[in-house]
Amino acid sequence: MTGRAALPRGPAGPWFLVAGLAIVATGRALGNGFAFDDVPIVFENAQVHQLAPPWEYAQQSYWPPKNLGDAYRPWTVWWLALQWALGGGAPVVFHAFSLVLTVVVALLVYRLLARLVSPAGAVAGAALFAVHPVHVEATANVVGQGELWMTLFVVAAALWYLDLRERSTLQAKHRLGIAGLLVLAAGSKEQGVVLPALLALLESCRPNAGPARDRARALLPFYGLLATVLVGFVAWRYWVLGDLGGGPPAAGLDGLGAAARARVMLPLVPDLARLLVWPRTLLAQYSPPAHGAPVGFGSAELLGVALIVALLGAVALFRASPVSAGLLWVLIALAPVANLLFPTGVLIAERTLFLPSVGIAIVAGALVDAGIRRRWVVGTVAAVIGLCLAGAARSWSRQVVWRDNPTLFAQTVVDEPRSYRAHFVLAKELSRRGNPEPAAEAFREAARLYRGDRRVFEEWGQLDRAAGRCDLAIAIFQDGLRDHPRATVLRSRLFECLLTMDRIDEAIATARAGLDLGMTEFTEPLARATRRRSDRPAQPGPTPGGR
Repeated sequence: MTGRAALPRGPAGPWFLVAGLAIVATGRALGNGFAFDDVPIVFENAQVHQLAPPWEYAQQSYWPPKNLGDAYRPWTVWWLALQWALGGGAPVVFHAFSLVLTVVVALLVYRLLARLVSPAGAVAGAALFAVHPVHVEATANVVGQGELWMTLFVVAAALWYLDLRERSTLQAKHRLGIAGLLVLAAGSKEQGVVLPALLALLESCRPNAGPARDRARALLPFYGLLATVLVGFVAWRYWVLGDLGGGPPAAGLDGLGAAARARVMLPLVPDLARLLVWPRTLLAQYSPPAHGAPVGFGSAELLGVALIVALLGAVALFRASPVSAGLLWVLIALAPVANLLFPTGVLIAERTLFLPSVGIAIVAGALVDAGIRRRWVVGTVAAVIGLCLAGAARSWSRQVVWRDNPTLFAQTVVDEPRSYRAHFVLAKELSRRGNPEPAAEAFREAARLYRGDRRVFEEWGQLDRAAGRCDLAIAIFQDGLRDHPRATVLRSRLFECLLTMDRIDEAIATARAGLDLGMTEFTEPLARATRRRSDRPAQPGPTPGGR
């Protein structure tokens, strides 16, 4: 890598170019409202509606208590509360702030690339980053600000670190400053914990920086500080949330060990590679059976293995170069969301690829350098311009899909009709809007595609139960219990419907089956149903001598 100054001296054109491309690719989101996770986390979240000191958010979960899922992002929530207070809840304020963050991150990426590749490569890589379509989920959705803040702090820390190492002035105050950026990155989105590994990667690729052993010895206190800060952050997070998890695992990952999760994720490697390199097709939901339901070692798994081998081979071939640094950046940034170290709530989420795409920008800048060195200037420039135009157009067209829930969920089914979650979230939205018949049809399709999610049967049956049609709901609840006998909510709703229909013996059998499975919460329902059976008037017996 080259040892340039933090920002190459020269015209301001590249700055305006990168910022302008980011605005073109993202600006259409200004017309969006709240969609998907924006609704529970922003629109319906009391802790966002009442601005409090930042330390209060450091003692709260990211998700409101009524929602399943644990996450800890106090910095993001605090800024969401600030924006709510500033605009009175107007979506345009949030989207304008996301646009500003997107531009700032793109410019920081340009500065980072200027340290690693030539000026031409830096402009090209940053331009491609600015229009990358995989960023749409993070930039068009308000809660994507977590990704934006996290990436901002990570790239800023990387820039600061490289500058300090260039001047050999990594003093105590600098170490504390970078440790502070680590806390802010992790406090914006958990993925920010990879910052120390990314700094170590950049350190390992510095040219003419002295023997690796001497550098490791000199930097040991610094990385020890970062490790201590990370341990402290995780301990505090545990104290706030009460566990180390991230909520219910994604469909297809529940109860699986690391090896089994790797088998699930292996056929998704081509999808990850496609999204980072050529994201023409974008999805809001990656779920079985379209994704994450392996049936054997087939072509997708084979392609996944081939891509992993090719990536590792490229890292070895281009060791200590911008190409290897970019590829390793991708791997490190993906590690927390790859479902290998621990399961997460998603198989793939395009928003989580925002930080990994910085590595792709580094690789793109290096490839542009290689093309120019080989005198392929015209072809290289034409390729970059073509990719920038295609990326900007795709990002512009995709932004509007995230306008609101009806728009997003309807399009999600069109984008991937084989995703059970696409039909599931559409069904819940149709139910909320008072369209029970199309909602029931969407629930039915979700259950047909994938039976591994108990919530499909819970919500589907509840649709009929809430409408007073327990006779229909009972069959749905019973169908779900065949696959999910330990589903408390499912069994409870079935029990209540059976009581409503005066099918007391079946209600008692349902509660007893739950107790047999160790579900002690059915002790009171069993007693209630038993009392009700005892209180029933005795049925008249046959008349003596009668026929």
